[in-house]
Amino acid sequence: MTTTKPSASTQRSRVTDMRRVEESLGMLAPRWSAWTLLTLKETGPQRPLDIRKALPMPSAPVLSARLSSLTDAGLVERRATNGRLVTYGLTSRGRQVIPALDALAGWAQRHPLDGDDAPVAYAERIEEALLQLGGRHTAAVLWTLRERGQARVGDLHQAIAPQLSLPTMSLKLTQIAQDGLILRMADDQRAPYRLSAVAVDLAEPFALLSAWAAGRTPKGNVTHPVWNPAPTKTQSARPSNGSNRPTRPAVAWGTAAVPVPAAHNRTVSPAPARQAQPAPWGVQLFSHASTHRPAATSAGSRAR
Repeated sequence: MTTTKPSASTQRSRVTDMRRVEESLGMLAPRWSAWTLLTLKETGPQRPLDIRKALPMPSAPVLSARLSSLTDAGLVERRATNGRLVTYGLTSRGRQVIPALDALAGWAQRHPLDGDDAPVAYAERIEEALLQLGGRHTAAVLWTLRERGQARVGDLHQAIAPQLSLPTMSLKLTQIAQDGLILRMADDQRAPYRLSAVAVDLAEPFALLSAWAAGRTPKGNVTHPVWNPAPTKTQSARPSNGSNRPTRPAVAWGTAAVPVPAAHNRTVSPAPARQAQPAPWGVQLFSHASTHRPAATSAGSRAR
């Protein structure tokens, strides 16, 4: 198979796209941000006191800070009536990001962390996914490996963050590997990294976040040149072998595609067939046995 390196303009466009998604993840990652957005999606505009009652634990100052940051980001709108009654509600941009949050919840449910056997509230799954993916340079590492197929530490360092020291970048990659998102192709410190099966399954969330970050309204099965490329005409003409899922072309360039082994510290579950599902709001949002999972450290994973 012959692979072609993207043109300079295409590569610049992909870097801009990746940075937008990384900034979006960082914007949504602070604790209680997703909870607040999902609450307002369910209830409509609410007073801060009523929003706080719907959330498990945040103090008034923490909630005030989250509402302020979400308002500054254009996701939440503050309204005052007669200068006294203040309510907060979702903007159109806040409503448009919900499909991407739903996709993150589905990804987290398909690939739970080790030891996560207890029921977890819907919004909590999203919070955990954002915490895992919203770290500095995490999305860039996953993006680069998705494009290249595999890369050594030095190559990732130069491509993503040459301003960092090489040991700092190496530590970052070790952390991402402990989260089960990347792995080495051999038991050797010099071996290149590649995406785990868990990270490959981020195609839908990243495609939706990319569309949203670019100002588009994510709808349906969003294609993406890196994570979810549209099938070519040749692929569309091929028989489906009983599957409705189109064959994805290889997106690696400069390297042959290699089968992706399963992550070592995540439970890798096959993606379920898409079916019409009831809205995951209402009782499913908050009323699990434990609506908030305290931070804990499990073997091979960062503290959550």
